[in-house]
Amino acid sequence: MFEQMKMERIGIVGLGLLGSDIVALALSRGLKVTAIDVNDDARSKLPQRVSDALGELIEHAGHKIEDFTGWENRLVISESFNELANCDFVIESVFENAQIKQSVFAVIEEAVSETTPITSNTSALPISEMQKNLKHPERFLGMHFGQPAYAQPFLEIIRGEQTCDTAFESANQLGLLLGKEPSLLNRDLPGFVVNRIAYAMYREAAHLVSEGVADYESIDNAIKNSLGIFVSMAGPFRWMDISGGPALYGQGMKTIWPTLGDDTTPPEFIQKMIDNNDRGTTNGKGFYDYQPGDDEIWDKAFRKHVWRLLKLRREEENQKDFPK
Repeated sequence: MFEQMKMERIGIVGLGLLGSDIVALALSRGLKVTAIDVNDDARSKLPQRVSDALGELIEHAGHKIEDFTGWENRLVISESFNELANCDFVIESVFENAQIKQSVFAVIEEAVSETTPITSNTSALPISEMQKNLKHPERFLGMHFGQPAYAQPFLEIIRGEQTCDTAFESANQLGLLLGKEPSLLNRDLPGFVVNRIAYAMYREAAHLVSEGVADYESIDNAIKNSLGIFVSMAGPFRWMDISGGPALYGQGMKTIWPTLGDDTTPPEFIQKMIDNNDRGTTNGKGFYDYQPGDDEIWDKAFRKHVWRLLKLRREEENQKDFPK
């Protein structure tokens, strides 16, 4: 019998940027954490990364220093997967490669009990395929975190074809315990929810450029100054409800949908950028021109933007006249 799991200690495998974020998040919520990585450098950097993340929570999220006192005593850092044996839940967060992840799952399964839920932190890899080769596929599912994980309320929880109800609910329970607003996906599909909607937007933006309708900056400004305003408050269905309703938007669907781009491959200008290994701020080559150090500037700007939005949300939630 697969019983509902307690949540006292969770295991996190893979201590890159996002894995470290999840460690900090769990510690900030009072959980005990076993953090595993075979890379010496990743393990050595973790305490400082956690300290920096908790510092941000103190600076921006209204926490006090004493809220996190003793977090070091709740953290075990190791290269040995055997340390996962006493974990109630395990989150894998290694490099986004199905083969690498699959090899990690096999080692995790050997270390934990038969009923311990195992999840993969992935933005697109198929959960149903990854669980097929596991000894106990029913306790496996996906959890898609966003960066910075200790700040964003975003979390997608993805059920695979063989995922049992109890494992799925355990993941939802953990998500709520971590302060998330979980999006529950009842079945696995490429890109899940947020990336499917995002890539639909990317495709139409690229289509408009290739058709000569507008340039990069004009399209970015249009989205930033319209969708960028309301999406921080409401998703697409809520927005349609409060700005005209299904009857209004349904008419637009009839006239606009047939004209949207339906390319199944990237347009020529995107393919050239792929061939040129244009990686945006990472290597200074993208849709815009970048100078060395711009990647760090944009990362800091994004994190500042996240904290500003979250502060505004907290203030709104405390207003009696703001709809819940």
